[in-house]
Amino acid sequence: MKNKVFVNDKIYDAENAKISVFDRGYLFSDGIYELIPYFNSKPFLFEEHYNRLEKNLEMIDLANPYEKDDWVNKIKNFIKDCDFKNFYLYIQVTRGIPRDYNDGVLREHAVTKNYKPTVCMFFSEINGFSKELPKNKSAITMEDKRWMQCNIKSISLLFNAYAKTVAHSQGAYEAILVRNGMITEGCSSNVFIIKNKIIKTTPTSKHILPGITRSYVIEGIIKNNGYELSIVDFSENDLVSADEVFVTNSTQGIVPITCINNNDISSGLCGEITEKLYKKFVRSLG
Repeated sequence: MKNKVFVNDKIYDAENAKISVFDRGYLFSDGIYELIPYFNSKPFLFEEHYNRLEKNLEMIDLANPYEKDDWVNKIKNFIKDCDFKNFYLYIQVTRGIPRDYNDGVLREHAVTKNYKPTVCMFFSEINGFSKELPKNKSAITMEDKRWMQCNIKSISLLFNAYAKTVAHSQGAYEAILVRNGMITEGCSSNVFIIKNKIIKTTPTSKHILPGITRSYVIEGIIKNNGYELSIVDFSENDLVSADEVFVTNSTQGIVPITCINNNDISSGLCGEITEKLYKKFVRSLG
């Protein structure tokens, strides 16, 4: 079962999946998304991802369209014939379309009508993890020009997509964002640096998305293995002068960043602590 899409309780071939042009997700990015990785056909941190989805819907005053048990059953039914061992499940919930068009108003900024939400899901294959080392990646830095509620997992990702495209055009894996001289996060990742064997990462705030994998790496890998951790703001200069840099995200776990703005971080190779954290992370997946 490949290239299938779930839209409002129906499953379509990808090329036949459609939503209305009057959907508020399409017109205003009025919606929330979540991405759940599956490794060896098992969901990774499902409860945490679901809880974030539910919390984010509340944050934009969008009623959850299903009860939790319904979500679980619909997801299981949707992916039951999935051929992939390693994949991500993408979930998107928007405020949807007006239930009544009789007033002739097809687009308005304020939510004044009774809307029918749109639920969409699809899955896509991802790579499994090497038991040795991940490939070293490079990054660039860019000014963080996003809105002030980056802790909401909004489908409005215009600047993230733009910055990621700029990074790609320069042969880099990620754009690491800088706000008022301080590092916030990557376009689709959370950022960690290591200096003098102390691991540092930015505190959660309205300026960063609280990553599920980030939390797992902090609590399940770093703290459980006795590494010193400091959750503190750090500057762009701290970033580029670090001994090691890595980022975390849902589909790739821990990714070493060994070059930033065309300058090597330390030796230009994956650092010793990052390598150990990566291997412990992979082993923890079973």
